[in-house]
Amino acid sequence: MPAKVALLRSEFLGLNEDVPLRDGRRLVYVNFDNAATTPPLKAVVNAINALLPWYSSVHRGFGYKSQLSTGIYNRARDYITRFFGADPGKDLVIFVKNATEALNKLSYRLRTRRGQVILASRMEHHSNDLPWRLKRKTLFTELTPDGRLDLGDLENKLKNNQVALVTLCGASNVTGIINPLRTIAEMAHYYGATFLVDAAQLVPHRPLHLRSGEAPDFIAFSGHKLYAPFGAGVLLGPATAFTKGFPELTGGGTVAAVSKTRILFAPPPEREEAGTPNLIGAYAVAKALQWLQEHDFPALATYEENLTKYAYNRLATVPGIHLYGPPPTVTPRVGVITFNLEGIPHGLVAAALAYEAGIGVRHGCFCARPYVHHLLRLSPEAITTYEEQIAAGKKQDLPGMVRVSFGFYNTREEVDRLIAALFFLREEEEKIKKSYRVNPLTGEYRPPGEDYQVRLDRHRESFFL
Repeated sequence: MPAKVALLRSEFLGLNEDVPLRDGRRLVYVNFDNAATTPPLKAVVNAINALLPWYSSVHRGFGYKSQLSTGIYNRARDYITRFFGADPGKDLVIFVKNATEALNKLSYRLRTRRGQVILASRMEHHSNDLPWRLKRKTLFTELTPDGRLDLGDLENKLKNNQVALVTLCGASNVTGIINPLRTIAEMAHYYGATFLVDAAQLVPHRPLHLRSGEAPDFIAFSGHKLYAPFGAGVLLGPATAFTKGFPELTGGGTVAAVSKTRILFAPPPEREEAGTPNLIGAYAVAKALQWLQEHDFPALATYEENLTKYAYNRLATVPGIHLYGPPPTVTPRVGVITFNLEGIPHGLVAAALAYEAGIGVRHGCFCARPYVHHLLRLSPEAITTYEEQIAAGKKQDLPGMVRVSFGFYNTREEVDRLIAALFFLREEEEKIKKSYRVNPLTGEYRPPGEDYQVRLDRHRESFFL
């Protein structure tokens, strides 16, 4: 391993923890589930520990600690605004729990005129799909067969509809495809639409600047995917979007004055952050972004890009593998690769990687079912059958994929360990199929014996002693 990568790995907490295997051995854990949640940066953990003795209520008191906490909270907001090149005089950072809450917030607060529609795509995470389709008339841009956004269909729908908002992922959490944001922003603005980017998968992997030529109007992202423990979520966009109307949550912190006859809401962002703010989460996000800025973020992105290409090429050598989405040499992708092994359920692949090799991946539909259905080429009849099966409480043999997702701390050696495990799975396929059992209610596969589960349960209970 190059010395620089070893030094980089030393910046993270928890990369050298060993985990039990089904045969009783222990191996250092390999985390290939970064698209869900990333491990914390030591610098962020240390910064939080340094703040905790001074931790107090925000906007709730005039003691020294409270004033200090309020100042740090506001400073975190200012830092995040400037990190993305936003205009502090016009743009606003609103702190929420995560990207899901950020997208839901804008779905409540966005003002539209009669006849206007929302334009999303079929590659969206449920968090950038359901909030819109359940509240507004929503159209969906179609996809190419290999899973890319159909820009021709996007422009056609912009041209022939009154689109208030185009809302798309910056990078897919299923294929890692990076959408051409500048081109989309230019198209959206030309046709008079506002542009929102669900940047949950993009912000941890690529620099994003809101004032560099054509850029999104809004972005939403989560700290927990950004190496920030206790992370909050962020909605960043024009302050004018929040100056009228009522916030979807009201109560403490959202008002300037209340009497028996009148309610006077506070100006944004306070009116949008009901209750006691998450100081630790906001600070963690700001410190994680600061770390990226101080450690040559573009160079880190390049390293991860090369690692993704290496992994894609190595995975392509596994017998009977099907890789989804165009290769990273054809279309820019963040470090996300999904696949299936012919003849082996995706749940069993994920279980075998965990129990036999100590490798953590994710399997299923990744909260993006319409996109996964598209990539799997499922017929409407097949989809209906699976939905009826789910409604009946049975999750065995549902369609899905296996996903590996990288952070810039992952290495080629870890990728090689994944490939070796997949070749082992192929060689021992029949034996593993016979020995593992599936729970029809959950769809989860387990190896024989109780030793592994006993160790897992004991480890869990140790945190409550």
